[in-house]
Amino acid sequence: MGSDPIADYVRLAAIPQENVAEVEEFLHRQDAGSDTLAVLERPNQPVALLKIHVGEATLFSFLPSRDGRSLLHETYIGKIYDATITQVHAVENLADVSASKPERVEIAGSRLAGTIDLTSYSAEERAALMDALREIIPR
Repeated sequence: MGSDPIADYVRLAAIPQENVAEVEEFLHRQDAGSDTLAVLERPNQPVALLKIHVGEATLFSFLPSRDGRSLLHETYIGKIYDATITQVHAVENLADVSASKPERVEIAGSRLAGTIDLTSYSAEERAALMDALREIIPR
């Protein structure tokens, strides 16, 4: 989020150049401005763009198909009841309060299982992301 999460997603998803403009335009239209967006790297699955809107999650993932057409999948997840969210800190930074910031967020045990890299996030952006993640997990 230190940069544009949609641009980061398009780069990491290895979207073919001929599809980049259309995918970026579509994803920008899906962003209500108040949404939380983050790149979610998932084990054994394509990278996804996570959108959190009013406490509900949606994933966007680009999948090339066998017939040559490229497809952008939009998967509504909603609330997640079975997730564990872990912030991962580098041990060498724990003693220095000013440098202490999580490197990534790991989500386990749900359809959102994956990792969000926080290295380019500001403290404010990290806090906003964590607040949004907490909203999608009912207590």
